[in-house]
Amino acid sequence: MGSAPPPRPRVICLGVATLDQIFRVDTIPEAPAKFGALEFIVTGGGMAANAAVTVQRLGGSAEYWGRVGDDDVGDQIVRMLAREGVDVSHVYRLPGARSKTAAILVDRRGERLICSAPAQGYPPDTSWLPLADVRDFDAVHADSRWKPGAMALFDAAADAGIPSVFDADSGQRDEILDIAHRATHPVYSEPMTKALNLGGPEEAMRRAFGGRNVIAGVTLGERGTLWFDGHTMHCTPARAVKAIDTLGAGDTWHGALAFALGEGQSLPTAISFATDVAALKCTRFGGRNGIPTRDEVNAFREGFAVGH
Repeated sequence: MGSAPPPRPRVICLGVATLDQIFRVDTIPEAPAKFGALEFIVTGGGMAANAAVTVQRLGGSAEYWGRVGDDDVGDQIVRMLAREGVDVSHVYRLPGARSKTAAILVDRRGERLICSAPAQGYPPDTSWLPLADVRDFDAVHADSRWKPGAMALFDAAADAGIPSVFDADSGQRDEILDIAHRATHPVYSEPMTKALNLGGPEEAMRRAFGGRNVIAGVTLGERGTLWFDGHTMHCTPARAVKAIDTLGAGDTWHGALAFALGEGQSLPTAISFATDVAALKCTRFGGRNGIPTRDEVNAFREGFAVGH
């Protein structure tokens, strides 16, 4: 008799949501020109929103906590999240605000060029967040785009005794470190690690570690994930794949880590799992559209196990 599957982890993902217009092109031009796209899609984007979709597709139960304008773009953002099964009951629709949207070129190597129209009219206020509900969840995730919200969520997670994943992608050095020290699992992008000005990746993770941190880590793309647990430096390798589209890979990685920790996976297993989920996402065009399901991830890992 087989063992019962683990219960679905419940995860809150707080931060930015966007509407992405993605053009697949042969090369990203270096000079002004007219040229045709090989493919075009409109889909949802944003670090926290993509993380919520990742949790949902992997078999978890995700709530997205964030803000969008009361415009047509905001309608599309919310509708796309709801279509994935993400709970959007705590999305704050801001009267008169402009939702965030982006135009993105993805070339044949999977690299991207992003031009985003920033949100307008988003106040920092966090008083509407249902922070008392955090104790009913298994993990939380926040990105670096709404700093007061991330800090409030991580403080509530600490009170509830659950893991908190911080997608430290960009921002001012001291501000990012302050938020990161409130989280249990802050994982930086490589450009953000350089912006910390704390030395190379290994030295930076040692020096960035502090506060509530269980780890301090950095995603290094095809070079894997480097992470420091307060005593030992670890490197989790990435699978060798043919990258089609790296857009949203970091968002997917962080969402997968929050899912895995919420599911109760051990730390090394959770980081390896997140690294594999992100690698598989990179083999597919379409940003969020390429985020895999749990069954697809299992098949991907089994393929490598038998030498394919």
